[in-house]
Amino acid sequence: MVINASKHIDSSLKDLQGILDEVKKTIKGVDDATLNTPEAEGKWSMLQCLKHMSIAVEVYNTNTLSALESAQNGTNSSDYKSHWKGDMFVKMISPKENGEIKNSMKTFKTMNPHNSLAVDDTIKEFFAQHEEYLRLIEKSRAYDLNRVKVNTALGPMVKLRLGDAYRFIIGHAHRHLIQLKRIKSVVTA
Repeated sequence: MVINASKHIDSSLKDLQGILDEVKKTIKGVDDATLNTPEAEGKWSMLQCLKHMSIAVEVYNTNTLSALESAQNGTNSSDYKSHWKGDMFVKMISPKENGEIKNSMKTFKTMNPHNSLAVDDTIKEFFAQHEEYLRLIEKSRAYDLNRVKVNTALGPMVKLRLGDAYRFIIGHAHRHLIQLKRIKSVVTA
């Protein structure tokens, strides 16, 4: 995939903001007990889903900031070209076009949320972490989305191009938005 870098940034900002707006709508008016109610035995609650998303995006906030700080700004390319590794990661994490999640994935232990969470703290953290990611996406306008490499949650051995990291986080957020809505439909039924 080749796209104008500025358009990719604009699209990434719009997509992630849209997901955050949907999360707000989904959790609005849901009481604390329901937010902490798991979908089923051994499954997550709505809050655990949000906490997991916060943990994941925090890793990418740290790794993206580090990558930007060690890169030269002002050397941006007009086009962003995805890499096969980025395409593979995005395809693996993202839901299908119809919203179906094609494969369940085991969560890294470090990204597993606790069983019972403080509602206000969890929700504030979720939005704060994602707003920081939006800020970093905006900041990347001065960088080359192809040359800046971001460590994944797997560590420095697996890196993604900056533009691919944005696609991955958006795919991850979209995947868990679907999960969040499913959990809500079960626990409020």
